[in-house]
Amino acid sequence: MVHRAVWVICSFILLRTMALAETGGVFVASHRADWQFAPENSLAALQNALHFGADIIETDVRMTKDGKIVMMHDPTVNRTTNGSGAICELTLDEIRALRLKDCFGAITPHRVPTLEEYFTAAKGKACLYLDKTAYDLPGHDEGTLVRKILEIARACGTLEETIFVLPWPYEKAKRIFGDDLEKVRYCPVIEDKIPNLESYVDEYLTKLKPFAFQFRMVSLGSQAYALLPKILASPSRAFVAATWPHHTAGHDDRVSLFEAPEKGWGWLIKQGFTILETNHPRELVRYLKTCTK
Repeated sequence: MVHRAVWVICSFILLRTMALAETGGVFVASHRADWQFAPENSLAALQNALHFGADIIETDVRMTKDGKIVMMHDPTVNRTTNGSGAICELTLDEIRALRLKDCFGAITPHRVPTLEEYFTAAKGKACLYLDKTAYDLPGHDEGTLVRKILEIARACGTLEETIFVLPWPYEKAKRIFGDDLEKVRYCPVIEDKIPNLESYVDEYLTKLKPFAFQFRMVSLGSQAYALLPKILASPSRAFVAATWPHHTAGHDDRVSLFEAPEKGWGWLIKQGFTILETNHPRELVRYLKTCTK
């Protein structure tokens, strides 16, 4: 079993290295897997994003009434399924009986997947960036959701393929993750509203050397943007969500698609960002492959 695990990890690293060579060393993170051609956060959306060439699948986690983790963005099932109600007030069986809607609101045959199913489908193919993990659940201890996710990731053998993006200070992250903080791909957030931002960044660089820092830059005059050279000089990668103009100082997916990719994705890459989250993984991968020719 140990040899098998080592082989899987080595194969994963080799495949990722080959894929990154084709995209100039830039990781493509697909937002909510692929929500355009399949229901968001569905297993079909995950498979689509993998087919498009995504290295990272951004997806969302919520806990059910009976303590199970399902993949859904909203705290209720109202928008994305044919049901209604808060996820925390529904059991897994009740949620699994529902059908997911596509981006046009049409009901599909697809069901809400569990985190275990997502890990199984992505294992050895892409990392999972699990969003919505910062929330404390009513009636539960601080960090309950994160600890539950770590337990499932360990059981699935995917701890090293799991990405957490959180605005927590180092002390809180270490308290909740424990030794797993060094095992997962941890990404502190860099945004102006974090108190003592530069000290917060320095502590992470000294004590953890994270996989990446995710930037949220409203403008080029933001304190977050001013810290980019520090991250580029460190072992950590610079990560940005091109899904939002207020994270990219206006250099987002929309600019890339409706004006020119050089004004959006290309500009971000020239700044030094090597992880780009996007709503359009197929188009971004094609652009990156073109740039490397």
